[in-house]
Amino acid sequence: MQSPSTQGVVQRAACFSACLAALCSSPAIGQTTANAAGASAVTVYGFLKVNVEQVGASGMSGPLRRLSNNQSVLGFRAVEALGDGLQAWAQIESNVKVDTGDGPWGGRNTGIGLRGSAGEILLGQWETPLRFVSVYAIDPFTASIFASNSILGNGFTTAANGVTPASFDRRQPNLIQWSSPVLQGVSARIAYAVPEEKTASTSPDLLSTLLSYQAGPVYLAWGHERHRDYLRAGSLDTADRLAAAYSFGPTRLRATWEQLRYQPGPSTQLKRNAWQVAVTHDIGSGQLRASWVQGEASTGNANQGIGSIGAPGTDSAAHQIALGYGHTLSARTEVWGGWTRLSNGANSSYNLSANGIPNLKPGQDPYAWGLGMTHKF
Repeated sequence: MQSPSTQGVVQRAACFSACLAALCSSPAIGQTTANAAGASAVTVYGFLKVNVEQVGASGMSGPLRRLSNNQSVLGFRAVEALGDGLQAWAQIESNVKVDTGDGPWGGRNTGIGLRGSAGEILLGQWETPLRFVSVYAIDPFTASIFASNSILGNGFTTAANGVTPASFDRRQPNLIQWSSPVLQGVSARIAYAVPEEKTASTSPDLLSTLLSYQAGPVYLAWGHERHRDYLRAGSLDTADRLAAAYSFGPTRLRATWEQLRYQPGPSTQLKRNAWQVAVTHDIGSGQLRASWVQGEASTGNANQGIGSIGAPGTDSAAHQIALGYGHTLSARTEVWGGWTRLSNGANSSYNLSANGIPNLKPGQDPYAWGLGMTHKF
């Protein structure tokens, strides 16, 4: 293994110093500090999520055993009261790779903005509204190798306009977002990623929206997202996603459906539908979890696949089953285990979420089990 570069050491030292200064200014992690006037506050928050896992795929010589980080987070959130119900806020959120100690500073949801009676304005890098339709409200395995965005969204990415263009499961830089107030359970978001990547022939940008309703046991949501000039000059790719969930007693039923539409060439299209059904059931201090994700075969007149989606007219369908159990030790700590298997068609190449299997080829079927722990603060 190579030693870190001098630049990397300096960057990590600067990040550690900033974290230490913030922690020293706060009486305890997860608490807030306020100035003498009580007008501003800073909160330190996050979670660490790590598991021991064994993964493999059909055609591999044998399974791979590893210790994996599952999207662990360290964040700093500041709020200042400006008067008349108006607040200024800022957030710096970073990945924490517990297994290796690495992690880009500010690489997650990081931004600044204002909030008041008319809603909230955000400027920065953030997950797009489409992602919030289902990733947190529907999927019981979010941020793990068992999660549904192995198929839904055609792969997760944190990337600028036109980079990793197949993905509709994005954390987007250079984002401007407005979130509405919640009115009788109804709320909306609209976000736009400005085309800083403009060239002589393309001006790639992104528009994403979310409309949701949540009251008591009911959750309903719809999201739409469009990417312009992502695959080529003049392309217009779109996604629609619907979601619903309902609880009765200790059981919660969850479902989502999406349609992705791409224009890889002039008069050329590829369309793919996918859906998920999931259920959780609370038992004392534990929770049973199950999920089925189905990626339908693609349709259209494109002659090749896009991302993990195989070409139309070929064996491009896929499905994934995931089963798990989590046991709560406290309000902030959980130990958990899970198992999953993803079955690809001969021409699809969907991979495990969060920590995929390296060099997976079309038609290979990934599988995994893992035992882990999550601690929130």
